[in-house]
Amino acid sequence: MRASRLLSLLLYLQVRGRVSGRELAARLEVSERTVQRDMEALAAAGVPVRSVRGPAGGYTLPGGYRTRLTGLGVDEAQALAFLGLSGPADELGLTGQLDTAQRKLWAALSGEARDRAERSAQRFHLDPVRWYGTAEPTPQLATLAEAVWTDRRVRIRYTSRARTTERVLDPLGLVLAAGDWYLVALRDGARRTYRISRVTVAQVLVEPARRPAGFDLAAEWRAARVELENSHTLMEVTVRAEVDVLPRLRRLVAVSGQDRIDLTATGPVEVTVPFEGVRWARSALLGLGAGVEVLAPPEVRDWIAAESRATAARYA
Repeated sequence: MRASRLLSLLLYLQVRGRVSGRELAARLEVSERTVQRDMEALAAAGVPVRSVRGPAGGYTLPGGYRTRLTGLGVDEAQALAFLGLSGPADELGLTGQLDTAQRKLWAALSGEARDRAERSAQRFHLDPVRWYGTAEPTPQLATLAEAVWTDRRVRIRYTSRARTTERVLDPLGLVLAAGDWYLVALRDGARRTYRISRVTVAQVLVEPARRPAGFDLAAEWRAARVELENSHTLMEVTVRAEVDVLPRLRRLVAVSGQDRIDLTATGPVEVTVPFEGVRWARSALLGLGAGVEVLAPPEVRDWIAAESRATAARYA
């Protein structure tokens, strides 16, 4: 444990140049006294650590000292996929490994390359969570991640459309999409996708999972997404929409029609867009209120008119 902490101290100094004892203590979740003892141990081992006093002081490695102890461990290497995604890494229990791997990568960079990496980190940030929402509870995520890491089959209890079923799956991968976690798995040899927030029980089995040769999770997810987005019977609805509702309208229509909505319009627009069935079209458009008027088909226009009159009467 201490050896790992000493290496972390050394790499952090190599990357940052000069760091205060307080910052190091907070970073490593130890006391400043522990940091001081660790620095003394590094110095005794021949590392040229210097302590600079004063308000701008701290610990430093003079003369461009660089360690070659930057090899990635297995656990650290598997965390690299989440660089820039600290939230998902934390949900999977990989925060510590990711932090150590990132320090090792930065320590191995040359001065100019490290400067560019720091500039990128300061100017670009990835946030996979949607606006105005909290992440869905996923108490079985860690268990499913274990099954994926170890390539073992898993038995789950899954609730969908008020119905609970039990399945034995061959897990293939986990996907984070728009802030929600999904499991891609084989069930009876066919690919299936499961929303992890709907998994109420998960048990890793001893049997090895069957994984197709050359399986590409990213490609399979793209195929599953296209399949889902095109599995509905679409209906075309013509509307006249005010400018301020266009962004919301774009999120409500089917994927195939989102590009028809001009978000740079400066006045009311008339557009025909597809919806995933009549029920969704009616409820989605009703939710936009007076910002949109349905022109066709009559069944949607008449339903919204009747609902609007009933709502107005209730509040009269």
